[in-house]
Amino acid sequence: MLFVALVAFGVAATIAAAAPGTRLGLWEYGTGVSIIRSMALPSMIAAGLAILSFIASLFMARNLAPLMFIAAAAATGAAIVPLKFEQGVAANPFIHDITTDVENPPEIAAAADLPRKNPAAYLGADPAPNAEMTVTEAQRSAFPDIQPIIIDMKVDEAADTSRAIIGAMKMEILKESMTDEGAMIEATYTSFWFGFVDDFIVRIRPSDGKTRIDVRSKSRVGVSDLGANARRIRDFLSRFGEGGGQLN
Repeated sequence: MLFVALVAFGVAATIAAAAPGTRLGLWEYGTGVSIIRSMALPSMIAAGLAILSFIASLFMARNLAPLMFIAAAAATGAAIVPLKFEQGVAANPFIHDITTDVENPPEIAAAADLPRKNPAAYLGADPAPNAEMTVTEAQRSAFPDIQPIIIDMKVDEAADTSRAIIGAMKMEILKESMTDEGAMIEATYTSFWFGFVDDFIVRIRPSDGKTRIDVRSKSRVGVSDLGANARRIRDFLSRFGEGGGQLN
């Protein structure tokens, strides 16, 4: 039983270290992701053995029952991580650049020259990995609801609301600009565990007496974002309605 507990804790520690190790620069993001994916089967086996050992300890070695319970809980919790990761991979296209305007996406300017694996340019016409369609086609197929919104606000009011929402979503503003054509807000989001950085751009322009808001969210590294950029855009746009703005 003690051996099973050690294996369970070892598996849990390996999975738990994958993300912080990436964030601390101990290994590349690809290595961190590979660690999690490679531990899918071992973590499930360890969880199963730990659960069985816990049950056995209730009858054979009650003094070990608390330890085996903790080991089973740790291994089970760890096994959920690669399982959720694989579910995210299967449920989303292998793309990492999502925008409400695929014809003329908001430009990544302030962060264009910052460290990144993925270029700042929008490569919508490029083929999407693991799919017989372009990046733009993959987005339209997977996220047809990602569309610009027309809101009954002035440009400066929409910019103020955007700034507040960006702050509420724990993003950092890099640059703001206001011209006769409208406003642009460039921000970044850093994920908690891996420390992945995504660029988030809000473009606000007048449109027939109202205001059109376009958004773009792009990962600086990685191939698939597991749907994170689409969720972020949905969250941002939905908050305008919650804030009292009239969406059209």
